Parts: sequence; structure tokens; C-alpha cells
Amino acid sequence: MNSTTSHYLIPPEPGRGRALALAALVHLLLLIFLWFGVSWQSDTPIEVQAEIWSRDTREAAPPPPPPITRPQPEPPKPVAAVTPPATSAEPEPAQRKEAEPDIALEKEKNRKQQKEDAERIKKEKLAEKKALEEEQKRKKIADAEEKLQEKKQQDELEKIKRAEEKKQKEEALAEEQKKLAEDQRRKQEEAAIAEQRARKRREELQRLSQMAGDGVAGDAEKSQGVRGDNSYSFTIRALILKNTIKIPNLADIVGNPTVEFRIELYPDGRLREEPKRVKSSGVEAFDQAVKRAIEKSAPFPPDPSTEKVPANMIITHRPKDSDTR
Repeated sequence: MNSTTSHYLIPPEPGRGRALALAALVHLLLLIFLWFGVSWQSDTPIEVQAEIWSRDTREAAPPPPPPITRPQPEPPKPVAAVTPPATSAEPEPAQRKEAEPDIALEKEKNRKQQKEDAERIKKEKLAEKKALEEEQKRKKIADAEEKLQEKKQQDELEKIKRAEEKKQKEEALAEEQKKLAEDQRRKQEEAAIAEQRARKRREELQRLSQMAGDGVAGDAEKSQGVRGDNSYSFTIRALILKNTIKIPNLADIVGNPTVEFRIELYPDGRLREEPKRVKSSGVEAFDQAVKRAIEKSAPFPPDPSTEKVPANMIITHRPKDSDTR
């Protein structure tokens, strides 16, 4: 049998010494716990007595019953401590060889865990940084789009504003052109009416000049400040004759006396002052009628030959002229 098993050695069971030491420690703790537990319960309890008094009670209270004594338990017998087998403090070579790989594996595991944690933290930081960059990029894009939208809206508003201004300018221009056309049409109508009136006035003056006869020519030679032919003098005399009112008792006047008035004129034909009587006809009513006729005939028309109104003129008039009213 020895020859058979000499080639196969049974290795010692690992951890046997530690198991024995642990068992001895547990038994020792159990004995200490039992010892202190029994010693704590063996103490004698302390008795306390108290008396109660009442005002209604006249008789004395009975004495208290004697205290009940309990039998004291016997202390436990000491148990002999179990001495664990002596073990060597230094681990066996096999145990030391077994522990060294465990420590190396633990260190390698911790190192790998630390490396994984560092990589995980690094990846988390990179992810956070990337997310922050993406958020900033998205915000910039959103801001750019918002600014672009605002610019488009502003451009649209400017376009609408320019269109409104252009429309208003066109309407104002059209209104101005319409006003100008209306003014021009009105001026043309006024000019046509003025021309028609002037033509009628000339025709009327010509008719009056023809009606004045030969007596007008002799009187026109006395006019002062008038240049050109005698047709202008005929026109002025005919205008005054037209506005002279016929006086009563004309047949009682002896002869055909002459009245003369001097008039001062503005360039537009208006009288500067009242007509001044230079010579009286002797008939006051006739003289005042001629004066009123001169004032009514103003403003006087310009001389066609010079296109100007004379600064002054001498107007002569006789009560029995052919067209005196």
C-alpha cells in the first residue's frame, strides 16, 4: 500500500488553521457572554416602602405585608476554556502561494475598474461637451434663422412702405396735374370770357364813338397827356357820355355850355383822386352829373396804340350833345 500511494501525496486542506482559530474565538465569546449574564441576574433587588395618608380615614392603615423573598439562583459553574490547537503564525508556503495570486488578481481587477471608470468619466465629459456644443450650435442656428426672419419681415414692411409712398406720390402728382389742368382750363375760360368782354366793350365804345359825331373831335384836341390818334379820346368821351345821367329842364339852358374836368390816373386805370373841375358849364346839376359819370367809368382802359393808361386827361362835356341822356 505504501508503494502504491507513495507517488500520490494528499495536499493539506487549505484554511484549516484559520477555521480552528475562528471556532476557538467563538467559544470564548460565548463563555464571556454567559458569565456576565448570570452575574447581572444574581443582584438582590432593593425594596422601597411608602405610607399613604388620607383626611377621610380616621383609623390607622394596616401595616404593609412582609416582603416576599425570592430564592437566589445558584451561580453557574465555570466552564473550562477550550484551548485551541497551537498554530503557527506564519502561513504555510502553499497558503502564501495561494494568497499571492488572489492579491494580484484583486489589484488587476481594481486597476481595470479604475481604468474603466476613467474611460467612462472621459466619455461622459466628451458627451457633455458634445451636447453643449450641439446646443450652442442649435442656438446659433435658431438665432440666425430668427434674425433672417426679422430681416425678411422688415424688408417686406419697407417694401410695403415704399409702395405706399410711391402710390401716395403718384396720387399727389395726379392730383397736382388735375389741379393744374383745372387751373389752366379755368384760366382759359376766364381769358376767353375776358376777351369776349373786351371785344364787347370795344364794340360798345366803337358804337359810342360813332354816335358822338363831329363834336367829339373838337373836344378831343383839348385832352392832355394822351398820345396817338384821336380814337382813344373818342372812346373815353363815349364811355363818359354813356354813364352821364340826363338832367331835368335841359331845354331851359341857354346855348350849349362846356364843362371841363382834369383827372389823374393810376397805371391800371383807377382814379388817383376826385376829378377836378377846371371849367364849369354854369349848370351845377350838369357839372355833378358829369363828375359822377367820370367816377363811374373808372377804371379806364389803356390806349391801344401804347398799351398804357395816360397819367392824366382833360375831359370836356356839353349838356346838349346828341347822346346826352
